[in-house]
Amino acid sequence: MTIDDPLDDLEQHAIKFPGPTLPMAGLRTALAAVEDELAHARDQATIRLHARHRSDPGRHPDDRELDLYELQVTLKQILPRVFRGGFVLTLWSVFEVVSKRMAEYVGARKGDVIAPSQWKQKPLENFLDVVDRVYSRKFGIQAYPDPNERLQLDQLRELRNALIHHNGSVKGLPEAMSAGGVECYKSRGLDHYTDLHEEFVIPNADFIRHHFAVVDKYLTSLAERTYEAAHPRP
Repeated sequence: MTIDDPLDDLEQHAIKFPGPTLPMAGLRTALAAVEDELAHARDQATIRLHARHRSDPGRHPDDRELDLYELQVTLKQILPRVFRGGFVLTLWSVFEVVSKRMAEYVGARKGDVIAPSQWKQKPLENFLDVVDRVYSRKFGIQAYPDPNERLQLDQLRELRNALIHHNGSVKGLPEAMSAGGVECYKSRGLDHYTDLHEEFVIPNADFIRHHFAVVDKYLTSLAERTYEAAHPRP
């Protein structure tokens, strides 16, 4: 369906079309807040422990040493996993939701509604495959013009899965992301840690900034192709 009036087109594009502008703007604000809040949480954890030690001068040296060890684990592992890992989960969620909403918008405009079953993953498929199937095969919209962009999205997906299903354990990562060991993780923006029970990774600030930019660029580009398919120029 075409829109001939430029003002109507502007309203349709800016208000009615469920593009990525608003959700990504919110995430852009959250991206800056993540590092600020992480720094604040680290400072507060440190202040609280020092205050506890000052109020308990008789605390055994071994207990104090254990407290300091636990503080370092909290500062370097637990808090970054909560703040930066939480951002990764939200970023992927926004990617999924916006991708679905834009495709459903096209389907409604074309009178070819997407059944819920069409979003279900078939054997050996992941969500990126489903996006390709819905956009490319159903509507003729190229889902991934840039293969490297898809690769970056897939790395985000794999880390999200490792965080949500394996608490960041490297056992939850594909071999392509773990075969190179510590240097490989570092090059991907992942901090690597080990403890008595597992070997795991946590996204660092570079990872979340980079993959936010990847998702933002990808969804913006996909939105342009999707809107043009829904409203072809006469």
